Amino acid sequence: MMKAVALIGGRRKSSRLFTDYYDEWIDNLKNTILPELRHSMSSSSASLLCTNVEILYRHIQAYYEALDLAASEDVSQLLYPEWRSPMEQPFLWFGDLHPNLFTNLLRSFLTDKDDDNYAHSDNFEKPLAFALAWKNPSEDLMRRIDQIECGLKLMIPAIVTQARNAQSGFIDRVAVDWVRYGGRKEATKAIGGAAKAQMEDLATVFVDANRLRRSMLSEIMSAINVFQEALYLERLAQFIVGFRDNELLRDFNQCKMPLSPPAAAAAAAAAAAASS
Repeated sequence: MMKAVALIGGRRKSSRLFTDYYDEWIDNLKNTILPELRHSMSSSSASLLCTNVEILYRHIQAYYEALDLAASEDVSQLLYPEWRSPMEQPFLWFGDLHPNLFTNLLRSFLTDKDDDNYAHSDNFEKPLAFALAWKNPSEDLMRRIDQIECGLKLMIPAIVTQARNAQSGFIDRVAVDWVRYGGRKEATKAIGGAAKAQMEDLATVFVDANRLRRSMLSEIMSAINVFQEALYLERLAQFIVGFRDNELLRDFNQCKMPLSPPAAAAAAAAAAAASS
């Protein structure tokens, strides 16, 4: 299994299952960091708001750093994560959220017509500054968002091609070795070496995909002001912790209704768009 690691004696050592780390990370996000952000959003303290925005942002970045570290141990467990909830699976791309989700989430603020979207289920309203945060976005902001999305459209196909080449190279090496050794025991060692090389290649792909996620989040945060950051991170955190909502998971698991043809077509189109 994947493991979180600690720095011991100058070397990184395995310490525990990555699932344990993720459970604690989600619990901290849901029960401490997100409520603290919401509290600061209802206060009049700008410094408190900035502090809690930074805490949530760093919490997400720390998670991606932990994923990179886990990839160096066993990338196969990250690429096919059994510890993800069934609702998360459609949103995953090389082991974690598809980076398109970050930009789509950003766009959702620009298309949201609900004037009260800054009030949430905790039964208090945020200050007026939040209601106006996404009103009439500047041309500079819209141009910056376009640039971020254009960069994403260039990077995603490059990473997909990188992964395809890694897999193709593995298949070519295995086929050659299998023929060379005639399927005898000697092929086992050669194939094992090819498998190890592929895991190293896939670990590189995973780290690149992870770097793209971190980069997208960083670029988005640098393009918006603190009120927009707070609203954006709040919605992103809500999305992440929602995957662990027991009631929603129960309803999801009990749903037996197959997709209707129009819904199936829409789902296929969405999947194709996400992988493009």
